[in-house]
Parts: sequence; structure tokens; C-alpha cells
Amino acid sequence: MLGKIRLAWIGVGATAAMFALTGTASADSVLTLVGPISGNTVGPQSTSNPCIIAGTTCQQPAFMDYNNFASSGNLTAFDMYSTNANPGSMNGTNVPDGVKGVPYTVGTFTNNNLAVFDVAIDVNTSGAAGETLQSFQVLDCGTDATCANPTVLFHFTGPTLIGNVANNGNGFADWTLNTVSLAGLPSTDNILFHAVWNNASDGAESFFLIPVPGPVLGAGLPGLLAACGGLLALARRRRKLVV
Repeated sequence: MLGKIRLAWIGVGATAAMFALTGTASADSVLTLVGPISGNTVGPQSTSNPCIIAGTTCQQPAFMDYNNFASSGNLTAFDMYSTNANPGSMNGTNVPDGVKGVPYTVGTFTNNNLAVFDVAIDVNTSGAAGETLQSFQVLDCGTDATCANPTVLFHFTGPTLIGNVANNGNGFADWTLNTVSLAGLPSTDNILFHAVWNNASDGAESFFLIPVPGPVLGAGLPGLLAACGGLLALARRRRKLVV
């Protein structure tokens, strides 16, 4: 009997390890801002890396739209949400400052190899203009398409200087926010992105998604299976000694 109990606990441990490696979305996790990135190494946006918020024409896949915000005039402070109003639109859909757009569903991402991703930022401001990223959020609106009372899944809180980059406005990332995972969420949940930044004085910023391979894919899977196999073998040996 004792051997069965120990075997059960080891089985639970293996299952927990499996879930830890695959990753599930949890409420209000902190995102890390990485950069500035030297050279053209992350992107470009035009290679099937969809925009979520951008003041320019993006090469969008058929399943996603983005907020193509107005970037002209004297506006230097931005409070922008994403939108999926017209999936596949290369020109995006303009959503006014501070207004929530049409949310994506979790299924939009998980069904298109985007269950886990980094958020890339292509900064357009050149020189020491003092542009700062104030905040960035990934919001889970549940089944409410109006997103009236969202849950913050992931967030970054500034202000952090993101201007004065060497590769401004060329379609590649100058910074990334790492890493968002939507694994484990219901496919029908609604998702919005929310970005706030100041002092953008030279063109429009682009926020786009870079897919990240899941931790149990590729080389990680054999290691996981080997680890689970080792736990089960240990359980069998202990069971023979105790029973």
C-alpha cells in the first residue's frame, strides 16, 4: 500500500513537471523589456509577424487585424489598444486614442502557431528625443467582447527610455517584451493589447508579434520524456522494495 502511495505521488510530480514545461497563462505576470537590440536580428515584421498596434502599413496574415493609429500632427503621447475588426487588412483599422478595439480570441493565436510569443517594438524616433514606454498590457476580457472588466494577464510598467536607437523605423525590432503565453486559456476568451508611450517625435511605432517555440517542442520533448521515464522507473524500484 505504501508503495502505491509513493508511486501516486511520483506520478503527480511528473504531471506537474509536464504542465510547468508546457506553460499556462497566469494572471498579471511581469514582462521583461529587452534591448536596445543591435542590428536587424529580430523580425522583420513583413515575414508573417503580425502587427497589433502600428502607425504604418503592415503585412498581416489573414486571421489578424491591427490598430493603424494616426501618427501625424503634434500628437506625441499615445494610449493605444489593438483591434481585430477587419482580419487580413494590410491597412489596419484606425481606433482612436484610448478606445478599446475589437478583441482577438485566444483561438486566433493558438490555432496559428502563436500560443507563445514575444512582443517586438520597432521604434521610429531617432536621436535622444526622450521617448518612453509608459506601460504595456495583455488583457483577458473573458467572453465579454466589450472588455469592460478585463483581467491583466501580462504587464510592463515604465517609464523606460526606448528612443535613441540605431535602427529606427526599418521593420525590425529595437526592443522586445518577453514572453507572453496564452496556453491553457479557453479558446473563446477575448484578448486585447494596450500600449502607452510618450515623446514619439519621428514617425510611428510598430508593435508586432514574434512566435516563440513551445518549451516541450523539438529538443525539449525528448528530455521531458526521458525525465518522466526516469521518475516512473524509480517508482517501480521503490515499489518492489516497499510492498
